[in-house]
Amino acid sequence: MNKPHFSFWIVAVVGLIWHLMGSLNYIMQTNLETVAQMPESYQMIINGRAAWATAGFGVSVFGGAVGCILLLLRRSVAVPVFMIALAGTVLAVANATTLMGLVPSSVLSALVGAALLWYATIARRKHWLR
Repeated sequence: MNKPHFSFWIVAVVGLIWHLMGSLNYIMQTNLETVAQMPESYQMIINGRAAWATAGFGVSVFGGAVGCILLLLRRSVAVPVFMIALAGTVLAVANATTLMGLVPSSVLSALVGAALLWYATIARRKHWLR
């Protein structure tokens, strides 16, 4: 197994921080007391979201966090985990787009998910993962 480039560690840590922040966002949006304290427009968006989109959001952020942890542990199973997380992102973004149109944060989430999957496949191909 080859030693990863220093950028590998930066990508994995930044990706983990990104997905942990998303996980906290998910937890806040699924807590009824927290949602009740949000502005009415936010409440309408959260309450109007389809259950499958909420599930996709959860798969996206928690799956992405697990994928980043697996990257940090240099495990090749990170690649299929990122694939599943990206599928969850696509579901969440599809629903957000129907509710609010194309939102820059949704596009950014999809790009981050795709970039992490891409980077993990490169890391696997370079034998940085076992």
